[in-house]
Amino acid sequence: MDNATQCQHITSAAPARLWLVRHGQTDWNAQRRIQGHTPTELNEIGRQQAAKLALWFGRRPFQAIWSSDLPRARQTAEPIAAALGLTVCTTPLLRERHLGPYEGKTWNEVSAMRIGLNGPQQGDLADWTGVPHVESDQALWHRIRDCLSDISQQHANQDVLIITHGGVIKHSVWHILGLPVGAPRRFPLANGITAVVQRRSDGFYLLSLFDTALIDGDAAATDTASAIASPSA
Repeated sequence: MDNATQCQHITSAAPARLWLVRHGQTDWNAQRRIQGHTPTELNEIGRQQAAKLALWFGRRPFQAIWSSDLPRARQTAEPIAAALGLTVCTTPLLRERHLGPYEGKTWNEVSAMRIGLNGPQQGDLADWTGVPHVESDQALWHRIRDCLSDISQQHANQDVLIITHGGVIKHSVWHILGLPVGAPRRFPLANGITAVVQRRSDGFYLLSLFDTALIDGDAAATDTASAIASPSA
């Protein structure tokens, strides 16, 4: 069965449950470098995380698995898909925010580059509101929202895994909960963290937000999407 055939939907009235999972660790995560659209790959820790995610999610009968087309997401999705007997459906619409000239820079370098900008440089460095040459908050959310809505429509009444990026999960949670764009992020984004969302008639709902590593007893799971490394517990 080819990729397109396996990604076809079954018509049903019940909305899909979308399980948004952050990809495994990369060397740039460990080095605290901004990745954006840069096609980084999993490191050894990331591959171990992907294998653990395959064991974790392999216990549940998911009907489809989608992924960002960037290597770090696809390489996380592939062992999970193999455990489930599924084909990975990839799309660039699930990519991280495009961060232009900041990609490849460390958080310290980003801080120095943003001095003097009219924007959030004095606050959370993960807030890119109004920063030039970066995908805007509105463009990012519209891309995510439209993609998740389309996947939800294709897979009605199904549980669907979506392997994506920290920025995608962060903005999904912000918008679903009605938080101001650019508000401080007071939840972790460790590699493997999962948000379960559902598209209903009046918008998206957040059903759950959990960290698989923490559930399995790894209280030192690190938030690798922040300027300052911190455990997820």
